[in-house]
Order: sequence, then C-alpha cells, then structure tokens
Amino acid sequence: MLTASGFGIADFAAKLSTDRMGFLRTGLYLQIIGSFFVLPLALPQLYRVLIDPWVSLAAIFLGVINAIGTLFLYKGFEVGRLSIVSPIASTAPLVGVLLAIAFLGEILTKELLLGICLVISGVVLVSLQSSRGGGSKVAAGTAYAVGFMLCGGFLLFGLKPVTAAFGPFLPVLIMRWVGILVLAVPAIRTESKVLSSALKPVLPIAFFDTFANVAYTLGVSFGTVTVVAPLGGMFSSVTVLLAWLFLKEKPSRHQILGFVTILLGILTLGLFT
Repeated sequence: MLTASGFGIADFAAKLSTDRMGFLRTGLYLQIIGSFFVLPLALPQLYRVLIDPWVSLAAIFLGVINAIGTLFLYKGFEVGRLSIVSPIASTAPLVGVLLAIAFLGEILTKELLLGICLVISGVVLVSLQSSRGGGSKVAAGTAYAVGFMLCGGFLLFGLKPVTAAFGPFLPVLIMRWVGILVLAVPAIRTESKVLSSALKPVLPIAFFDTFANVAYTLGVSFGTVTVVAPLGGMFSSVTVLLAWLFLKEKPSRHQILGFVTILLGILTLGLFT
C-alpha cells in the first residue's frame, strides 16, 4: 500500500512536470535526484556489486528496462490524460504475476485467472474514449501506457530475485544510476535547462517514486510478487483522484466502469494469491 501511495503521488506530480518541461527532462532529473535519496541506504551494500557480477548485470538490465518504461509512462502523461494513462499503466502487475507464475513457481488459481480477465476488460474500457461522431477511438497516450505496462511488469518480476541477492536498497540505486546513463544521451541532444531550475517540480516526483520503489523491494523481500505487485498496482486510484480534484479530468461513464474493473481485478490478484 505504501508502494501504491508513492507511485500515485509521483505520477500526478510527473503529469505537471511533463507539461512544463517535457517527458525526457522529467525522466532524467527523476533519476538524478532520486539517486541521492536512496544512496545513504544503499551505500553500505555497494560492495555486493563486486561479489556477484551476474546479479549486478541483471540489476543493470533492469535499470535499462526501468528507464525505457519511464519514458513510455511520461510520454503518455505528456500527450494523454492522466485519468486514462495511469489506470492502464497500473496493470503492469498483471505482466509481473504471469512471469512469476512461469518462472518463479507461483501457482495460477481460479481467483487469479478471474483477476487477470477483469484487468484486461478494464484496460479495454479505459483506453477507449467517445468521439464526436458517436463512436469510440483509442485515447491518446494509450500505446505509451501499454509500453510501460510491459516494461513495468517485467521490472516487478525481475526485482524479486535481484532483491533477494542485493537487499531492498541497492537495486533501486543501480536502477537510478543506469537510468541517468540511458536518459542523458537523448537529453543532451535536446535543448537543455539547468538542473537547479528543474529541482522544484521534479523533487516530489523523485522522492515519492524512489520511496515507492524501495517500499516495493522491501515488500518482495518478505512476500511474493503475486501479492505485493497487484496491491502496489492500485497507485492509479491515487493518481486519478488527484487528477479529478486538481486537473478537472472527468472520465466518461465507460471509462469509470473500466477503472473500477481494473481496481477489482488488481484487488482480486492481490487478495486471493
């Protein structure tokens, strides 16, 4: 639940930041500032990078996936509505659960299958918005949200074994450092701003996103992916509520139904697995 709260607040702040400075700068500055939040906690465990190079390579790979997923998500925020992109992005635990079943030996139950069907149905409803001609069309940002769903789901799955070897803090730090390297290259090629000018809007994103990542790695240190990931996926309820209160984003009836269906699916995945 701490994971859900952290990601929910971070994504709302990210929407405001991407509208102001673009998705690329927001993603880069998130990695830079966020690394300082987790550095004091991860520093005592940094020696493990040399002890187990294969786990280090896995953590680096997860860092690349995380950076790509961040770009997908923030680009979706930039071009689409927060109340549409966030619920679709919150279905990333579905991918994580399926991978955990396939590779970590976690069991597929009837309740789990029901939750998966609810999530998929909800995504379809949320991703459609009414057009002026009376029909429906795919909402802007949907493709980017789906891209994040795939990257985020793999990340939720991959963090389980890496966290088991490195503890809850070091994997988050490695992902931040790798994210800086991945995102710095395209950011340098665009018109840049001084980091100090971006500190105020990005600071809450970096704090809450890093907080949520650490909460998740702590969660999977004691529990399973099929429990922690779906409950963490409820972050969109926080994001959509903030978007409704402060951005006046009012979803259509079928999108509200889809959002509720996603929440029911995520709850089913979390409570019955």
